[in-house]
Amino acid sequence: MREAERKFVIEGSRAVESALLSGVELEAIYYEPSANEMAARVLELASKIGYRTYEVASGTLERASDAVSPQTVAAIASFVDRDLGSIEPDSLMVVMAGVRDPGNAGTVMRTALAASASAVILCDQCVDIYNPKTVRSSAGAIFSVPISIASNFEEVSEYLKTIGYRIVGTSSHASTPYWEEELFGKVAIVLGNEGSGLDRSYAQLFDCVITIPMNPRAESLNVGVAGSILMFEGMRQRLTHLER
Repeated sequence: MREAERKFVIEGSRAVESALLSGVELEAIYYEPSANEMAARVLELASKIGYRTYEVASGTLERASDAVSPQTVAAIASFVDRDLGSIEPDSLMVVMAGVRDPGNAGTVMRTALAASASAVILCDQCVDIYNPKTVRSSAGAIFSVPISIASNFEEVSEYLKTIGYRIVGTSSHASTPYWEEELFGKVAIVLGNEGSGLDRSYAQLFDCVITIPMNPRAESLNVGVAGSILMFEGMRQRLTHLER
């Protein structure tokens, strides 16, 4: 139903506020009589922007939500993803290829915003970014970072090459530590599936492959953590380069 109507649910005052401040198109905003002070502030902001708000009976949003904590404000929003060709990146991009966990995907988007990445691309049957858990774990970043959804990595790599980007693969088996590779400028870091990593057939599409050295007793890093390390290394390099 989400795909057919290209609409999704935003749960919670903070998430709705982030959507409003980011200019996301909202279809409706609902609230319960028990809405707290922050919710009241969000409703006031919505009213100033020109949105109508609708009161619903107590417990209605809690029954409709999958959040652990009861929510007293929710909104229906239009999808925020863009076509690949409409993204205008000028610095580090992040590609998630087959990332399936909602929390990981949300964390990657959240970090992408914090590290000033210019876009996030998802492909290879990644988790639904409009899953309520993904939206919540993105902490509003889903509304602020340009996001595109592609069918497969081959399509993404062709697009990246067309716009002059270097493609950096990631693997626990690679020999080049991430700090030895140039990760600023037109660079796309590719993160793979939590269990199987990146498909081996993609190796020929990468300009290089990097790794995060770690204690050999550790099997791997959570993809959200790994992505955070690499994105902030890209930010560090970018700032260092600008200072020269």
